[in-house]
Amino acid sequence: MPRPPLPLDTWGSIRRTTIKGVPTSVAYFRDADGVTRKAQRSGATPSAADNALREALRDRLAPSTEYLTRDSLMSQLGAQWLAEIQKSKRAAATKERYAATVRAHVDKSIGSVRIREASVPRMQRLVDLVAVKSPAQSRMLGVVLTGMFGLAVRMGAAEANVGKSLLLPSVETHVVRAPAVEDVRALRVALRAFDNRGGGRSDAMHDLADIGDMLVGSGARIGEVLALRWAHDVDLANGTVRITGTVTRVRGVGIVRQEIPKSDSSNRTLSLPQFAVDMLVRRRVESHCPWVFGSATGTLRWPENVRAQWAVAVKGTAVEWMTTKACRKAVANLLEAEVDMEAAKDQLGHKDVAVTSKHYVELHMARPDRASVLDVFAENSE
Repeated sequence: MPRPPLPLDTWGSIRRTTIKGVPTSVAYFRDADGVTRKAQRSGATPSAADNALREALRDRLAPSTEYLTRDSLMSQLGAQWLAEIQKSKRAAATKERYAATVRAHVDKSIGSVRIREASVPRMQRLVDLVAVKSPAQSRMLGVVLTGMFGLAVRMGAAEANVGKSLLLPSVETHVVRAPAVEDVRALRVALRAFDNRGGGRSDAMHDLADIGDMLVGSGARIGEVLALRWAHDVDLANGTVRITGTVTRVRGVGIVRQEIPKSDSSNRTLSLPQFAVDMLVRRRVESHCPWVFGSATGTLRWPENVRAQWAVAVKGTAVEWMTTKACRKAVANLLEAEVDMEAAKDQLGHKDVAVTSKHYVELHMARPDRASVLDVFAENSE
């Protein structure tokens, strides 16, 4: 009966011998590819040769990563999954959202739970608990858990992906409200009036009207607008801008320009209306930093700060409900009405028209008049 093979990544008994008068230790080991190989090391004494061989075998058979088991903690699984995510090409903001979710909900709530103990009912209770305060965070937790358990399955620490069995809170649908042309005109007036009033912090920029013109003149996201650079993204001669990045915040670093926008389809070159080109020409003459809409000190601006200033600017006006995102909806609705949905999708940088139609374009209740076509049902029936 043949001798059974060694288990993977292990070695057999060590045999001592002498080669050319030098103490030598020899052993066979079964490598990660399943092949049994011979290893030997020499030393000043037989014990030294044994130790040298054991050290060499440990180095050879040590895994390149710390493998997870069913007894590994969820905190360990989360850490390894985040390490895998960091190596991916995902956006920096996405990586940070995943990390924040692991810190807030995995490490704090189930960090000491072992993978084998992380059953669907137990994970569902956690998802439901988070949903009480924030359905959005609960859905993000579901995404994170699905990714984590996917890694656990790949490493043999779990037999099935628990995350795929979780019931996540449904997304509340809202009726799209898009600004009409008159609303955009009123917004431009309100923003100019706010800029002209000045006030506030001495180092604050008073250029919301310019930012607003870029938003409604391009349909770009506020982060994409604030990431525009004179040298790389603006072509005044041809009246175009290139959307190639966005502004994000990286933990431990601060505000940075992410060299990719929200998605691959967000990379685009946009032709601008004349009012936006005129605004850029004026700003180029007055520019003091590489950023088109930089701060007073020449640094990148954080979108949330601009949104806060924007809210103050429109407060008490007829367009108080309009946000920076509403400008994208205005662009989408105008292009859909005057051209088609495909044009709106391309301008906004969406991958397909489904996103544009669902979240940015108002539903038109009135349908084209096709009554004459239906009249055929009543012909010669009386």
